[in-house]
Amino acid sequence: MVKTPPETARGYDPGDTISAQSVYTGSDATEALPAVVTINAHTQLIALNIGIRILYWQSATEKDFRYSVRHDDDLIYFGAYTDGSARLKARCHDGLASYDTQGGCDDAYVAYRPGCLIDFTKTAGAGSGVTVAISPSMLAELSAEDATVLDRRLRSGHCFNQIRGSRDLLGLAGSLRAARTRTTPGTQLQMLGGSLSFMGLLVEQIFGPDETPTRLSRAESRRLQNVRDCLFADLAAPPRLDLLARQAGMSVSRLQRGFRLLFGSSVYALFQKERMDEARRLLLAYDQSILSIANALGYTNPGHFSAAFRKQFGINPSELRRTARFRR
Repeated sequence: MVKTPPETARGYDPGDTISAQSVYTGSDATEALPAVVTINAHTQLIALNIGIRILYWQSATEKDFRYSVRHDDDLIYFGAYTDGSARLKARCHDGLASYDTQGGCDDAYVAYRPGCLIDFTKTAGAGSGVTVAISPSMLAELSAEDATVLDRRLRSGHCFNQIRGSRDLLGLAGSLRAARTRTTPGTQLQMLGGSLSFMGLLVEQIFGPDETPTRLSRAESRRLQNVRDCLFADLAAPPRLDLLARQAGMSVSRLQRGFRLLFGSSVYALFQKERMDEARRLLLAYDQSILSIANALGYTNPGHFSAAFRKQFGINPSELRRTARFRR
């Protein structure tokens, strides 16, 4: 849960055991969390309105460091190690048996270990990552299908599965990390959508290889096409996967799989391509300022708009206009 020890945090004793519940709720479990909580020198927590917590962690140490976490909470953790050479070794004690795990850069995991004591050893070096935490009941509300996939693992009261993260999965984790420093309108929605995408893709990659459909029914294809049309109807609003999935009558993970099967792309990638194609059309067809076009497409920061445009087309919006005018 806490991926790096607060070794430089004031008042921390390496011999202490960290309470997982206290990290998420403070001293009063009924007290509402603020939008951002700084846990220690290396860890920040952002609580989204629907009960999803995003934990950001990073550190650099010159030697191995040990600490312990007691999982006195009831949360499922979806995490990824995004950067650094350090590794995190863990010994988990569940009251009946003990086992060892270790993870490092590009590894991702799903964990549910209420009541367990975990002794961590972080090896020397730098490391960072992101963890999304959600209760089993909230996961069931958001996606009954995905909750069912996890249910037989959770019923045992203990679950830990780790994989090498795919490029798409690690890209989502990196985007979640980048979003924590933004203050522009829409950031919370993007973080919510990113969290759902990250959890859905991780569940698919760990538990779903044998259940991934190879074809879609005619009705599913029609529903996905309707969702795509709604997605394109407002290019200023980044997609919320939970709402799109509800509209399609599917779980978030099935919506994502369906989009890749039908359109050859993730929901967000398809949306972003259409948004940049529209930006290119507007830049060439009208004399509006680049800032106006960026605002019309949901960008309050022109630098973010230019970066997204350059990523798709290889040139800046201003370069495209200059080239087009020269050719005239």
